[in-house]
Amino acid sequence: MKKDWQNSIVTKLIFGFGIVILLTMTAFSFIYHQASRLVRKATYEKLYSQAEYFMQVFDNEIEHVQQLQADFFSDRKLTFIVSPEMNIDDYEKRDCLLSVKERLGGVTGISNLISGGVLYLPRSGYKIMPEIVYEMNDADMEKMRWYLNYADDRIHYDGNQFFVVKTGVPKIQSDSIPYHVFVLSFSKEQITRKLEIVNASENSGAFWCNEADDVLVEYSSGEYVGRSLLDSLEKQNDAYDKIQRLKVNGKDYLVFVGGYGELGLFVQYELEASAMEPVILFRNLSFLVLGIMLVAAAILGIGYGASLNQPINILLSAFKRVQGGNWKEHITECRKDEFRYLYEGFNDMEDQIERLINEVYVQTNLTQRAQMKQLQAQIAPHFFYNSFFLLSQRIKRHDYENAEQLARYLGNYFQYLTRNESDYVPFKLEAEHAKSYAAIQGARFVNRISIDFEETPYGLELIEVPRLILQPLLENAFKYGLENKMENGLLWVHFREEESEWQIWAEDNGEDMTDSKLEEIHDALTHGKQGEITGIYNIHMRLQNYFRGHAGLRVQRSGLGGMAIAICIGKGEVEK
Repeated sequence: MKKDWQNSIVTKLIFGFGIVILLTMTAFSFIYHQASRLVRKATYEKLYSQAEYFMQVFDNEIEHVQQLQADFFSDRKLTFIVSPEMNIDDYEKRDCLLSVKERLGGVTGISNLISGGVLYLPRSGYKIMPEIVYEMNDADMEKMRWYLNYADDRIHYDGNQFFVVKTGVPKIQSDSIPYHVFVLSFSKEQITRKLEIVNASENSGAFWCNEADDVLVEYSSGEYVGRSLLDSLEKQNDAYDKIQRLKVNGKDYLVFVGGYGELGLFVQYELEASAMEPVILFRNLSFLVLGIMLVAAAILGIGYGASLNQPINILLSAFKRVQGGNWKEHITECRKDEFRYLYEGFNDMEDQIERLINEVYVQTNLTQRAQMKQLQAQIAPHFFYNSFFLLSQRIKRHDYENAEQLARYLGNYFQYLTRNESDYVPFKLEAEHAKSYAAIQGARFVNRISIDFEETPYGLELIEVPRLILQPLLENAFKYGLENKMENGLLWVHFREEESEWQIWAEDNGEDMTDSKLEEIHDALTHGKQGEITGIYNIHMRLQNYFRGHAGLRVQRSGLGGMAIAICIGKGEVEK
């Protein structure tokens, strides 16, 4: 009985399911650790993006306020009252004081971070606030002298609120008194509310820390642990590590040090357990699934045995082959049970999928080649005849130098059109072809149209592009923008390198392009309505297909007055 049990199919199935479950547990464990790592990474990336955006917006707002504070001293009416030596009457002085008071109110009201402002004019003896103007007393003079100790354009903290001090005239000597002292105060409460912006998730927080004044401003949706985290932050070479994982009060926190801003050190944190909640849920579900699998393994092993094991393995192996891209190898196992229909259906599915893939591939290839041939066939006969007529006229006038140049442009132009080695070329060749076309047209309309074709940037020259994407745009500009231009026509081809894309612009100063026509072209490119611009739409679609949606055409009103159309190619797709 012992030998029979050891060699039974049920024992082998149970052992096999045990191995499968063990491997599954290993896979789940690996996935759990990988998911935990990815969640931590995603959390740090989220904290980084939030910190970068928040610090930029916050510092820009503070810098803007400080700039207004510095610009305040250039007020013309302020110069009349900064010194008692100014010879103005009481009416003018009152008018100047009220004007300065109003402008001070405008500066203090520019941001909700500002809690107040005061302007000291010690030589005139006035203290101006947004609400009132009055003469300085000894207490005001003493307060102003205290503020002068902090007139270094940095933000300080006085135990109640933040403030920054600016003086209109720099102090030459330590005991000199400036003409005016401007103090702006920032509300600690409003700064704290600003921190709510970066705390979108539960159990997260952020704080500013001004180490010089030993002040910490914190907002948290969970526990306030900013001071403890600050004391635990690790440094390397006198600089805080940006990414840290710290334990406070028995809890792990993911901490991101955003760096120093106008208020000091900016730090964000999030409770690790909160960030890892989906992963923990996955872990618990994994244990549940494993438990169910154990029960199912016992039931299937005892109930069905080998009658299901072998055919299922054959089917699984076939699926793995398909997943690896092998569509030709069919299941050859001959069975007379229900699995025969599964095998036959699987084989038919492989044939059908392979046929559909081939049809889609062939159809896509044929469509692209048809579009290419259509563009090559769109050589307007009148352009051909007019170009050679112009060549013959130059020869008759014995203008051999220009005739030779025109012939060279024509040769380059038609050679490029009839070249069939590849449907894709480096942009340098495409640009040279378009330049030859522009030169031919410029020779035809020498007294009416001038061409400004900039040199192709080095970084753009070697990018491979579909053929005939630029010359049709120039042809469109001549036909629909410059055709009726009797004089001073201009075609400008230039290039722009943006952070994320290359732009090749063709602009004209034609007068026939209406706003409605521009809108029609824009709608056609956006929504696929072809109509009269089939050629332009085809170029747009060829760019979209070749660069996988990261390229296309863009149209707008040119600064020259006519139409501007651009070929935009995303750098990310090019780098791949």
